[in-house]
Amino acid sequence: MIITITLNAALDRTLRIEQPLVVGKLNRAVSSYLEPGGKGINVSRAVKALGGDSVALGFSAGTNGRMMKDMLTSADIHHDFVDISGQMRVNTQIIDAQGGHTEVNEPGNKLEDADFLRLLDRMDNYLDKGNIFVLAGSTPPGFSMQNYRKLCQTIKKRGCRLIIDAQGELLLEALQCEPDVVKPNIFELAEAVGDKPSTDPEAVLVSARKMLDMGAGTVCVSMSQEGAVFVSKSEDEALYVNTNPRIYDEGAVGTGDAMVGAIANSMNKGLRFDEMARFAVATARASSRLAGTEMATLKKVYEVYETTQVYIL
Repeated sequence: MIITITLNAALDRTLRIEQPLVVGKLNRAVSSYLEPGGKGINVSRAVKALGGDSVALGFSAGTNGRMMKDMLTSADIHHDFVDISGQMRVNTQIIDAQGGHTEVNEPGNKLEDADFLRLLDRMDNYLDKGNIFVLAGSTPPGFSMQNYRKLCQTIKKRGCRLIIDAQGELLLEALQCEPDVVKPNIFELAEAVGDKPSTDPEAVLVSARKMLDMGAGTVCVSMSQEGAVFVSKSEDEALYVNTNPRIYDEGAVGTGDAMVGAIANSMNKGLRFDEMARFAVATARASSRLAGTEMATLKKVYEVYETTQVYIL
């Protein structure tokens, strides 16, 4: 079973405008749509688009929270959120005709200690050995590193597998708990290990191996249209995977979440390391062709999968 945790869930509003965004002036949108958001929820949406199932956990607040849960129910995505006081945040992205993206993200609600304890109690229903937990995205204002560590430790101590998609202090904290998989992009990787960002697969591999030494079991480094590098303590060979020809970003937003969803789905199905790598890149690149955070269906993913090439590093 795949369980996603979104500590700072949101509603994602996407506005499209026909001209480049002009700050300080009136900009008219030609379309607008709203969908449930937050990285863990996006991973659940990706898993669903690929034909899999997951349970989305996290916090929900106010009328926005109820709207989010209704949307997930309509999409046949299972959820089990802890209701808290306040109002769930709304994240807004503006996409212009040239493909430019402008994002404005609200901070979210501050949690009470009792809210976190209720989440731990809710998690206990899903801590069966071998289950796959995905802890992804930011934390609410004031959320302590101690509580983040407690989440990771609880998952690992019960024999569950843990996938981390986080950055900065959260990523460093999670690495101390020896997650099974981490999925940084080149900038998050460079910041964590103290290197310069690079899209050269050999240079990325050097940095990724440092992250293995810091506690990760497997590292998948996403590089947008340049593909991804995969390295694991349990595999003799590191892999670089990309499509031929390259697929350049159109939607871009949510492609990393799509990749994490594909990794979780592959682990749940017991795919080989190289199959997981190809499937993850194909899912991300197929989703990059779509608007907003729309996730690619299995049919679209397989079309891209046939174009993937694997190189041994």
